[in-house]
Amino acid sequence: AEYDFPPYPEVFTGAYFPGHPKRPIHAIIRLGSRLIKEVEAAEIRDKLDSAVTMVNVGEEVGDRLLIRANRYLRTVPPDDNEDVDFLLEISILDYGIDAEDWDAAARFFVDAEVALLDGYDGREIWSTRVRERDNIVPAIFGPTSVRNVITAHAFAELSVEEIVAALDQLSIYCADHIAERLRNDLRDARD
Repeated sequence: AEYDFPPYPEVFTGAYFPGHPKRPIHAIIRLGSRLIKEVEAAEIRDKLDSAVTMVNVGEEVGDRLLIRANRYLRTVPPDDNEDVDFLLEISILDYGIDAEDWDAAARFFVDAEVALLDGYDGREIWSTRVRERDNIVPAIFGPTSVRNVITAHAFAELSVEEIVAALDQLSIYCADHIAERLRNDLRDARD
């Protein structure tokens, strides 16, 4: 499989708080900019910067997706991309955690283009675009979580370890939604 992921996450807080223009970091969290204080935004950025050193979302998505795609295609992962039956190309256009405003539910989202190519001649066998968005389930932060919805404000109060857990869940979310599209389309093609 070949993967193309945006680089690293950042908190985007709009034009008023421009973020870090010199860092090669892409949006993972977009919070309602009109309602965020500069100090809070800086704290979120610092926590997120720490969290991304502990988890590689792109690699985790790729690994999980490869396992599921191989199962659906009834193939074995190769040691390299030479002499393969299929090549799965995944281009994650955007992914992350966002909220429409400070008190709105935070959501996982993914926007990806996926293509299955013939491993011998490169012919495209199948392609799709996956656009999904779902509210974050508070249970990802453990059994002590009593919230019924994770808001942008609640997300800003998370510890670095809790943000790492959210990023892990984000990688599972992205991989599973892309894999489900492949599975459903394969099922439809076989029927």
